[in-house]
Amino acid sequence: MNVEDKRLIVIAYNLIGAYGLAWSNRFAGTYFDSKKNIDISYWKGKAWGLEAPANLYIPNEEYFTVATPENNPEKKPVFTKLYLDTTINTWMVSAILPIYNDNDFLGIVGHDIVLTDLMKSTTNKKLPGTYNIIFRNDGVLIAHPSLTEKIKRNQGKLNITELNNSELSRIYELAKHNSSNNVIENHQDQLYLAITKIDGPDWYFVTVYPKSLLFESAFNTFIFILFSGISILAVVIWLLLSVLRKQVATPLSELTHTISKISAGEFDINIDVNRLDEIGQLASAFKKMAMELSNSFNELESRVEERTIELQKALCDLRQTQAQILQAEKMSALGQMVAGIAHEINNPVSFIYGNITHIEAYTVNLLELLESYQEYFPNPPSALKQLIEKVDLEFIEEDLPKLINSMKVGANRISDIVQSLRSFSRLDEAECKEVNIHEGIDSTLLMIQHRLKIDSSTDIEVIKEYGELPLVKCYAKQLNQVFLHILNNAIDALNEITTKSRIIKISTQVIENNWIQICITDNGIGIKHEDSKHLFEPFFTTKPVGKGAGLGLSISYQIIAKTHRGKLTCDSKYGNGTKFVITIPVSMA
Repeated sequence: MNVEDKRLIVIAYNLIGAYGLAWSNRFAGTYFDSKKNIDISYWKGKAWGLEAPANLYIPNEEYFTVATPENNPEKKPVFTKLYLDTTINTWMVSAILPIYNDNDFLGIVGHDIVLTDLMKSTTNKKLPGTYNIIFRNDGVLIAHPSLTEKIKRNQGKLNITELNNSELSRIYELAKHNSSNNVIENHQDQLYLAITKIDGPDWYFVTVYPKSLLFESAFNTFIFILFSGISILAVVIWLLLSVLRKQVATPLSELTHTISKISAGEFDINIDVNRLDEIGQLASAFKKMAMELSNSFNELESRVEERTIELQKALCDLRQTQAQILQAEKMSALGQMVAGIAHEINNPVSFIYGNITHIEAYTVNLLELLESYQEYFPNPPSALKQLIEKVDLEFIEEDLPKLINSMKVGANRISDIVQSLRSFSRLDEAECKEVNIHEGIDSTLLMIQHRLKIDSSTDIEVIKEYGELPLVKCYAKQLNQVFLHILNNAIDALNEITTKSRIIKISTQVIENNWIQICITDNGIGIKHEDSKHLFEPFFTTKPVGKGAGLGLSISYQIIAKTHRGKLTCDSKYGNGTKFVITIPVSMA
């Protein structure tokens, strides 16, 4: 036994010694039992501790277990079932209060209420043909005139459902479902039932009156007997309620209820501190402690709430900054790569394109010279004639100009691609300048041209409905990023369908107050309603793992809404395609 156990025993001994005698006129016994099988009790005229069995382990007894944390997490006062105290051979029910030190369960304080006289009064038939029964809400039978011995043999744990007694089972069900204390009729068993529910121990007191009695006596006799029985029942119930309520509530309710509220973290308590005895001093101490704890908790909660708001805001800012930096680095690397590729391609293409003109002129001259030779020497030697036939000179004369023309077309095409790559990357331009929006869209489409061809026989059709747009002052490179993200998402959605043609429609127009609007629509699978509200959140994606980082639309929203002070909205219905609408001012000044 450690020092804390000894201290607890001394405190409990002093309290039980001081209050046990004062409460003995209301309770048969008052005691404190600890979880370490320590019992300190006061029973007037009884040496309960000396008469108890030597092997008694109190923490296993019902009057202890009903108040343990696992059975009573609310830490509230509870009643036991009806039980026989074998030490003093007395039937009783106990009111139990758990005792805690902070969250440490120490033990219980209990009061015993002897019910021997109540049970005898209940089972004593006052009116021939009627009988009284008491049972608990869960069906445990407390008192019954013909089952008293069986109740005792079962140690007060006999349940109505175990008796296979249909009449008693119906009485139990009718009582449970009776919403008010009154007289009801049991049609099946031809009985009248006077039911009263006893709060606290959660008992039902039922007087059973057979209907047959009504036919054996006159109506006036029936009225007399019925009201007499109800009067007697009311007196008994009133006495029982008076005993239970006054004995448990008056001395124990104020202090124990206050302790329970403080243990549960409720510090707004109302307790009488004007008494001059020990209870008044204890109440004052508890009230002072509750006020100090309340102030401490309020201050702590306020600090935690402020800190939580700050951390949430910092986390949100950090995630947005991280997404912006990541996407900016990604697009910067892509722009540098595109610009580098365009530069490297441009040099050899310029060389090829510049020499094609000379090759064309040389070819014309050579062909004219060859025709002159054929004119002045129509009959070449046989060896030369065989060589001319071998190389098919006529075909070369016809095909060589076509070949040179095809090379010019190819060189022009490569030059256009290089120009589009430069337009997309815009590394050699100022950040904010007036640009042609249509050129940005076209250069972006050229960048993803390879993705528009699904297979050898199926392409994604791009429909352009360009309106007359003025030059728009904006961050062109960032706008190209937005077009790239939205168009890539549209292509991904179109790759999910196989039953209809795949179309991307791009339209532009000027709207009121010098704003322009760009609409990009696809007829893909669309977006689910539950996903649409998260589209512009960082790291949110509906694509499989490894196919999307969830940054594209978030960055696009930041570019349109914050950088260009515009709007980016999405209108989609699952299965019917998606429409993104970009609205920005013509000038950001």
